[in-house]
Amino acid sequence: MGLKKKLFPRKGKEKDDLIAKSKGHIHKLNMMNKNYTKRAEISRKNAKIALKRGEKDRAKNYLVQYKAYQAKVDRSNNIRLKIERQIQAIEEGMLISQTGDVMGGIRDELEYIATKASPTKVAEIAEDSEAYVSEIEEAAEILAGDPEIDLAIDVTDELNKLETEMLLDQGGTMPEIPSDDLQYIPEFDELEEEAGVKSKDQLKDEIDKLRKELQG
Repeated sequence: MGLKKKLFPRKGKEKDDLIAKSKGHIHKLNMMNKNYTKRAEISRKNAKIALKRGEKDRAKNYLVQYKAYQAKVDRSNNIRLKIERQIQAIEEGMLISQTGDVMGGIRDELEYIATKASPTKVAEIAEDSEAYVSEIEEAAEILAGDPEIDLAIDVTDELNKLETEMLLDQGGTMPEIPSDDLQYIPEFDELEEEAGVKSKDQLKDEIDKLRKELQG
């Protein structure tokens, strides 16, 4: 333990030591009260014995002792009650102080959270996020571009010709919904795969022919 801690102990430890010392003092007062109470009872019994023996003056003396011990018991009880009341006030004050510290910490934490999650800040974050999304989408559109513009190819005439051909094929009306026979032609259809299968069959036939020729 450093010199500073020895010279200036923590307040919490000082309070604990004070409370422990006070409770020890209350214990001493209780022991004194038991002793005074016992002596008071003995003095009263002796007063009765003195009266039975006809010693009235001695009986008065014992009663004086009895009243004196009773006064000591009352004073000790009053002192004990005051100390107990003050100890209770200290303990209650410590609890209130600790509660205040806890609530102060909670308040500070709530203040920090409220600052981070304030409606104004959240609205700004949401607005900024939407702006960033719009910028990203705009950038994506720029990258995607328009082939007709990017390649500087004008297909207006070709489009008009196709529309005219479709009008002629359909009797002068444009179809609203493409029928099954107007599906787009894929650039890579199944013809190549079928051709590959046929080539394998042909190769197998040629191998079989060669085997027969070798066996013949």
